[in-house]
Amino acid sequence: MATPPMARSKAPLVVIAHLDGRRSKGYVFDFLPTKDRCRIFPSASAKQEEGEEVNVRALKAIFFLRDPADAPPPSAAMPNRRKLEVVFPDKERLEGTTEGYSKDRIGFFMVPEDPTGKIMRAFVVNANVTSVKWL
Repeated sequence: MATPPMARSKAPLVVIAHLDGRRSKGYVFDFLPTKDRCRIFPSASAKQEEGEEVNVRALKAIFFLRDPADAPPPSAAMPNRRKLEVVFPDKERLEGTTEGYSKDRIGFFMVPEDPTGKIMRAFVVNANVTSVKWL
C-alpha cells in the first residue's frame, strides 16, 4: 500500500537532479531519507495519480527549494556543521556543509553554497557520488 501524501500545504518544492543530466521540478509529499522511492508531483494541488514515482538511488540529488515567501536564512555559522565538497561522476561539484554524512546510508543532507539563497538543503545520493572530501 502506498504511503499517502502529506498535507498539500506542507509539500516542499524540489528540483531533482537525474544521473543523465535532466532536472525535474515539482513537489514531493512522501520523501524520507531512509526510503529509496518517492513521488514527484507537477503542482502542490496535483492529484495522487498525477505523481511520478522516482527511484532515489537513480538520482544525483534532490534540492529542496526555499519558499519565496519565507525570510532568507540567518547568516550565522552553524557550529555542528562541517564543510565538504561532493563530486559526481559527470564532474559536477557541490560545496557546502553537513551535520550528518555517513557513506553507509542511502544519502545525506547538506546545505550547498548557494549565492541566490534559493536552495534550502540537498539530499545527496551516496551511490552516485565519486568523492566526498572534508574541507
